[in-house]
Amino acid sequence: MGLDAVINSRFETNKPMPDGVGAALSILVGFYGAKNKATINMFIHNADDGKILVNYNKDVSGSIGSYTDQLINIIMRKASRKIPYTKPKE
Repeated sequence: MGLDAVINSRFETNKPMPDGVGAALSILVGFYGAKNKATINMFIHNADDGKILVNYNKDVSGSIGSYTDQLINIIMRKASRKIPYTKPKE
């Protein structure tokens, strides 16, 4: 069994303010501010020659009550649906 491809990716997440602070500001002042965000930049390289087969970039934003792990699950589900892969014929 050989290696088909090499995956190289980078995740970036941020949570600019704690949930309590964000909720308080939205209720008291009507300020919704920056929300939780996750970004992925993924490259899939051909194992034989290193050429890029797929470059996948995606951003997802959550609401004040969202968690980073929820956003990562969403972004990975989207990636698994968008990235094509077919098993080589033997």
